[in-house]
Amino acid sequence: MKKEIPFYTPPISDKEKQYINEVLNFEGSSKVEVLEKSFQEYIGAKYALAVNSGTSALHLAMCALDLKRGDKVVCSINGFPDLPEVVRHFDAEPIFVDCEGESYNIDLEKLDEVLHKNKSKKLRAVIVNHMAGQAVDLDQLYEIAKAHNIKVVEDASDAMGASYRGKKIGNIGADITTYSFAPHLNTNIVEGGIFVTNDEELYSRAKLFRTHAIRNDQGGSYDQVDYLYDVIDIGWKYNMSELDAAFCLAQFEKLDTCIERRNTIAKSYMKRLRGAPHVRLPENNSEHIFRHFIIEIDKNRDHFARELKKEGINIGLHYIPLHFMDYYKKKYSLRVFDFPVALGVYQKVMSLPMYSSLDDDEVAYICDTVRKIAKAHV
Repeated sequence: MKKEIPFYTPPISDKEKQYINEVLNFEGSSKVEVLEKSFQEYIGAKYALAVNSGTSALHLAMCALDLKRGDKVVCSINGFPDLPEVVRHFDAEPIFVDCEGESYNIDLEKLDEVLHKNKSKKLRAVIVNHMAGQAVDLDQLYEIAKAHNIKVVEDASDAMGASYRGKKIGNIGADITTYSFAPHLNTNIVEGGIFVTNDEELYSRAKLFRTHAIRNDQGGSYDQVDYLYDVIDIGWKYNMSELDAAFCLAQFEKLDTCIERRNTIAKSYMKRLRGAPHVRLPENNSEHIFRHFIIEIDKNRDHFARELKKEGINIGLHYIPLHFMDYYKKKYSLRVFDFPVALGVYQKVMSLPMYSSLDDDEVAYICDTVRKIAKAHV
């Protein structure tokens, strides 16, 4: 019997409703402040700043770094469009690097080569995204960044709660780490993001720019303003609302439970789909948190995806390489074969549903359907 399984559904319980009601009834402490403090303690970082989306957090990272026109920031070609987008908003230049063929993360050897080729005072930072919840080799990344004297910004939208060698991402060695409560291409009820750093100056700049760069005459931030205030720079409206914070806080409090459930689902996928024709399963390490479960179809991926859709299974695509996007293709005269690994990956990958509220029967149905389609696939 055909079932309809969405690509993503957030796990909602009475806690979300309780916190939202507290906000509506003006009860308790600020949910934004509670979320920031809880996140800061969980990661082990000195500063956490709640904002209205993961993209806003990434844009504030560029503001905090004081990015200027003509500056250069390196990022993977295999990422969501907000990576180079936040760079271009400063009339700065993104430099793209190909990805690895297994983890789909940025290829660090090629990153080092690109940095050597682009030595310049204008070379400011690298933005690294942790694909699907599996961390980049951070030891190698930080070593490369130190050698080239550039800042590291980690986009941990897929890696909230992930660890690297036992330490939480966000408190290892990045200058700034950003997170999203609505991971890429997932439909969520609210938007929300977090900016994390151990650098007081970067935190202060991000907090200033979060709300119109307004300060009062005592030097406080906008949320401390009574009557008199001043605008000291060009800021943005990126603060998180109390209602969004209420929902995000409830979601955050069940993060570890959700990760545990996703890992269980991933093990089931790996066991049930092993040996399925035309299907390649992900190679992962023990610290992968499976924000997405990405498989490869060896040929005719789009037909395979359409057959899954007919059976009610919605899939995602992570990602269409950025040099396929019309703006970047034309702006930087990029050709389809300039990034051959990302091209090959793109032609094969799809992401199966992966969220903690998937029940065992739904997981079994997904696996049985994938195997059925794989058996008939030509």
